[in-house]
Amino acid sequence: MAQLEHRSIATAPNWEILISFPRENSPVWLSEVYRIRGVFKGFAHLKFEVHLPTHGEYGYGEILKVSLVADKLGFNSLWVGDHFYLPREFYEKTGWNPDKPNKLDAWTLLSALATQTRRIRLGARVSPLPFYEPARLAKIVATVDIISGGRVNFGVGAGWFKDEAISYGVYWGRHGERVSRMLEALEIILKLWVEEGRVTYVGKFYRVVEAPFWPKPLQKPHPPVWFGGSSEAILKAAVKYGDGLLPPSDLPIKDFRRIASRITEMAERRGRSISLAPSLTYPTGLGENPKEWLSKIVGYFEAGADTILIDFSMTKVSPSMAISVLKEFSKAVFPKYRTYTT
Repeated sequence: MAQLEHRSIATAPNWEILISFPRENSPVWLSEVYRIRGVFKGFAHLKFEVHLPTHGEYGYGEILKVSLVADKLGFNSLWVGDHFYLPREFYEKTGWNPDKPNKLDAWTLLSALATQTRRIRLGARVSPLPFYEPARLAKIVATVDIISGGRVNFGVGAGWFKDEAISYGVYWGRHGERVSRMLEALEIILKLWVEEGRVTYVGKFYRVVEAPFWPKPLQKPHPPVWFGGSSEAILKAAVKYGDGLLPPSDLPIKDFRRIASRITEMAERRGRSISLAPSLTYPTGLGENPKEWLSKIVGYFEAGADTILIDFSMTKVSPSMAISVLKEFSKAVFPKYRTYTT
């Protein structure tokens, strides 16, 4: 494994320009170590995260086994989907009977995982807020944050699978309306989390009146909010309310670069920065070996990513295979991209 020295050659507001050199007698692991890098002060390293299925052959026991390994290896966050059930093709791709579309509840599962894991952050990718009563979800997520010791990521979205909404009696509506419902729900949730007095909010879709809310989440001012999606409306919402963006899996680099440029431009106008976490399915999007993994990571990193998410939820990958991949990935990739310091 190469040992690198990061030598500062210039500084600018919020940035430090570094050149990475292989140390003496150390093999070069990638030609990119010689290029000049701009490292944003505040990002200690490139983070790596995992999205696990909660359907198909992944029952609670299987999910727990993989989660414990990811926690021990040092992956930053574990994500699960939040659905009643998924489209038929998800089950067909993963080798499960599509006529029995199983799916574990996201926040109940995350609550259980919170008691068993120690360090890894936990979140839903993402909770469709129009499917929930916002005050109820605020209580659920705050409770999981307390149980986990302050490790919740709050992934939010407007919903994308119409059939599950209709099947379970959830009003659907057009995308613009769902975004409006999402934002109104989020505003209520955030007010309940951060305001010390009783909360009143009367909106077009939801209301709470003199609502007390204790205990508060452990994370202050509240758990980080991650938006799922890539539409202009979602980008604007992420810049206004969010801490990070979770684009759709396997988004081509050229499209990710465009989104990264757009959201960075909008965030800078507000004096904010938004974390960007492209997701790559294994093996379709990420590749099957370390050489392919590193190549993909370089591309997304240079396009603006500060987090890479490995998605096992859309392809047929057994729990034992997922564990093997995570072990090999951490061994091959972590030493190269987690040495960046500020």
